[in-house]
Amino acid sequence: MAEKITADELKAKMDRGESFHLVETLLPEEFEKWHLPGAINIHFNRIAKQARERLDRNRDIVLYCHDEECNASPIAAKKLEGMGYAHVYEFSGGKRAWKEAGYPVED
Repeated sequence: MAEKITADELKAKMDRGESFHLVETLLPEEFEKWHLPGAINIHFNRIAKQARERLDRNRDIVLYCHDEECNASPIAAKKLEGMGYAHVYEFSGGKRAWKEAGYPVED
């Protein structure tokens, strides 16, 4: 099961300049409205197909969607772990928690 990460922990990871994949698992339309800085978009239904091409197994992978009620990132995390990715984190607070914390976004 993917390890949980909070908004503050994720922001600290960014501030330290760590090298990791940050993946929004929502539809491209949602991603284009606004997303977390440095995030890429891979819809959870396409994660298995695109992971090999876009995600390095040796780097941490942080997945997020809307909020705690959203199932997209947990589904994506489960798929990645099933494919043998070991460094998978789920930011379950997602976009809502990020924005509520007052952290910057990209649009």
